[in-house]
Amino acid sequence: MNNNTNVFESLSVPKALSKFILPAVISQLATLILNLTDAFFVGRTGDTFQISAMTVTLPLVMTMTVIATIFGAGGNANVAASLGTKNPKRAKTFSVFAIYTAITVIAVISLIIFLFEKQLLGILGADENSYGFCQGYVLWVLHVACVPMVFSQVMAQLFTAEGETKLAGIGIAGAGLLNVVLDPIFIFVFKQGIAGAGMATCISNYCSMAFFLFQYYKRRNVTVIALNPRGYSANNGICKSVLSIGIPAGLSIFLMNCVDFLRNYLLGIHGTQADLAAWGVVQKLGNAFLQIAIGIEQGVRPLISYNYNAALGKRTKSLINGSMVVMGIYTLACFCFVMLFPNAMVRLFLPIADVMPVAVGFLRIYIFSIFGIGFLELFNAIFQAMGQWKTATVGIVIGKIVLMVPALLIFSKIWNVTGIIAAQPFAETLTVVILAIAYIRFICKKKELFN
Repeated sequence: MNNNTNVFESLSVPKALSKFILPAVISQLATLILNLTDAFFVGRTGDTFQISAMTVTLPLVMTMTVIATIFGAGGNANVAASLGTKNPKRAKTFSVFAIYTAITVIAVISLIIFLFEKQLLGILGADENSYGFCQGYVLWVLHVACVPMVFSQVMAQLFTAEGETKLAGIGIAGAGLLNVVLDPIFIFVFKQGIAGAGMATCISNYCSMAFFLFQYYKRRNVTVIALNPRGYSANNGICKSVLSIGIPAGLSIFLMNCVDFLRNYLLGIHGTQADLAAWGVVQKLGNAFLQIAIGIEQGVRPLISYNYNAALGKRTKSLINGSMVVMGIYTLACFCFVMLFPNAMVRLFLPIADVMPVAVGFLRIYIFSIFGIGFLELFNAIFQAMGQWKTATVGIVIGKIVLMVPALLIFSKIWNVTGIIAAQPFAETLTVVILAIAYIRFICKKKELFN
């Protein structure tokens, strides 16, 4: 078995955070490249309907991220916790459960979406001009590539949980770089447009899956990760433990997908296809900021989980404080960069002159949510790592449902399209204040461990 105890327990807090956070951020940047590359090259077509198709299909495509997050985060934290309690056999069982349940669930979801695709795309805002583009993109990105994409993301999380952070980063980053190469070939050389972007993403995900299978085979005698289906078990708290940590992580993305349904619907009522295209670009940029924040929280989650379950309270608290400093610096940098260079950022993905000012205006409003987005992800990871899944779940429901949905409905009535965009900064920021209070109360309650 891998022996990375020194990495979890003995490295200084700054070194431990950098060792885990940097590869995780690189991995998420690769995921970001996969998404933004499609948006960038599809934007170069200058076709508003293809650009809006990227916006319309995002909630469907994001179902893969939801499933990968549920079982990746759940498997990650539990494998790390099992290693912290010196139980590698249980860690192996967690890995088998996470992998096979994830690919089974996403395959079933893909089938359901395929059967009701026309209705779903219509609800999301597709019209007769964009429907064909939406259908072509979803075919390759979701239906054909859902299993390799989810498998690769879960494997990356599991390798990270046992300290193989560089390996996880390489596997995901390679797919992103390959997508950069393939996108212009399929979109412009083969003249496939947005469907070509889907084909390129599909190939990249299959290559990533092949990489992780090869690396597993090389390490099969030393890793706690297992692929033998005979080791599958949902009993003895395996299923409950994975889902109790994974669901809050995936629930955040799932509920944001639901919010996107509502937001796209409201934009369809109060705005135009140009507004949808403009919001699509802002959404892509927002997803970029989110992916890096996710990388930070994915990096610290196994560290916190291992040390908390090993009863190393002071080190756990130091890791949490360090991660908050990292997240604070990152979110402030994002805010300043957007406020200084909004036009340049939008121009990368939307070279349409009459739509650009709309997207810039949306981005200036949206960026006020960056602090809420970053710290919401971090607080959720902290609570999940310490087994406080109920607190994480309640916080997500409050943010995405109790606050966000009424804000969208009320703000859209008052400020129309501008209000729709402003709802997220309001809801995310207020949610983080609530979670910060919950975290302080938890630390005070466990003061004997943390002091």
